[in-house]
Amino acid sequence: MDSNTCIDKRIIWDIEQGSLVKVKKTHIDGTSFYHHGIVIGEKQFCQLEMFPFVRIYTFETQTITQQYPSSIEVISRPSDDIQNKTFENLQIGN
Repeated sequence: MDSNTCIDKRIIWDIEQGSLVKVKKTHIDGTSFYHHGIVIGEKQFCQLEMFPFVRIYTFETQTITQQYPSSIEVISRPSDDIQNKTFENLQIGN
């Protein structure tokens, strides 16, 4: 195996489950606006698209979407205790 097989390990993206984030969206006329959400999934790496992503629950639209580093700004990170409880509650709700 060559060194390219672990490319996702070399990408630094400091985001974790339970983080409160702003998601940048764009209107059709090019103006930007933001939605707020919470990270509900682990960082994943899609080999076809070649970029890491996380799943985010967006409060305004009440949907779960896949978002990339370029569209996310972390507002707040969870403490370890809060992170575990948040993840457990989301798993029970599904």
